[in-house]
Amino acid sequence: MRRLFLRALAATVVLLLAALLTVWLTLRASLPELDGEIQTSAVSEAVSIVRDADGIPTITAKNRNDLAFATGYAHGQDRFFQMDLIRREAAGELSELFGPSTVEMDKRNRFHQFRRRAREALATLTPSERALIDAYVDGVNASVADLGARPPEYWLLRQQPAPWQDEDTLLAVYAMFLQLNDSRARKDVRRGFANEALPAELYAWMYPAGTGWDAPILGDAIVPPPIPFSDAVDLRSVPSRRGGAMEQSIPPLPGSNNWAVSGALTTNGAALVSNDMHLGLSVPNIWYRARLVPTGDSPRAVTGVSLPGTPFVVAGSNGKIAWGYTNSYGDWADAIIVRPGTTAGTYLTADGEESIEEHVETISVAGAESVEYRIRTTRWGPIDDRVRFGEHEVAVNWLAHKPDAVNLGILHFET
Repeated sequence: MRRLFLRALAATVVLLLAALLTVWLTLRASLPELDGEIQTSAVSEAVSIVRDADGIPTITAKNRNDLAFATGYAHGQDRFFQMDLIRREAAGELSELFGPSTVEMDKRNRFHQFRRRAREALATLTPSERALIDAYVDGVNASVADLGARPPEYWLLRQQPAPWQDEDTLLAVYAMFLQLNDSRARKDVRRGFANEALPAELYAWMYPAGTGWDAPILGDAIVPPPIPFSDAVDLRSVPSRRGGAMEQSIPPLPGSNNWAVSGALTTNGAALVSNDMHLGLSVPNIWYRARLVPTGDSPRAVTGVSLPGTPFVVAGSNGKIAWGYTNSYGDWADAIIVRPGTTAGTYLTADGEESIEEHVETISVAGAESVEYRIRTTRWGPIDDRVRFGEHEVAVNWLAHKPDAVNLGILHFET
């Protein structure tokens, strides 16, 4: 009996060691190769990716398209799962990976139909811009194809990584819109509730056009409205005409700041620019540091941070100028009250009654049945299915929904 027990114990240990070895080999195969050479027909000239001690790459190529391919390759090696989450979040497609737990989040973002809008925006790009994105996409997919095994996140989820597509690059940009803008014009809705509930003097003080600290580029300095006192405003006498707006837990809109210093004020004559590009915390960090060096007709070195999923430097310097981004408090979204027409399914416009359009989006769900999500649209934008203004529905007119909201103009900073 003791001999049988020892044999069983030995067999168990061997099986356990074999399982651990299999796991280790699988994880090892999923790591990208950072040394050596690869052969590919996707570039016209040799390119190089050289990483420093912190893993930050310097990417060198003779032309911009080859540089985009190599940038996509580096992004795919280091950040593919993050990029996958970014595009899926913007498109409302997380449930394809995570199952029913993310269906409500997908509905919230599918409302904007960003995958369709990304395809429309692609059609507006110039041939050279489209070729650049094509090269970047080829680089991303080549990096994943060169792995010996799928990344470990996909093993845990029992999923396969889906290829990167041209439209996914624009979805990465739309994801920034979602993080930085009031995507449902809730600020306007809250302001509407305040306008109906508050005395005029108090409303004017709470929602001024600006303050004495503002320095308008055009027009005169802003004179803020006076603070209303009890002789003008007594909130105890204001009747409650609306139900609660349920906004107690809504955080304030993200904002930022920036400053610049003239070279006349620095010791070496170089100007300084600083942008406070704070975003929500994430692991890994949203930004990806890199140095892009095209060595062809107009050699230069562009150093800064890129957005994984896109082939350009978002904030950085080309040695002659520097640029950065700061989220502003601009009014990028409007809430439009939708008043019903005399016929069911219609609404009133300045040109008469129009029919509400309906779109049915299918949300694929891992391990469960697909979910149909209905989006009702007006000439101004989609109708928000999560808020009402009194008895009326509200349509969202957001800059991000416009076909020209996304472009590749940032590339011109490089030159």
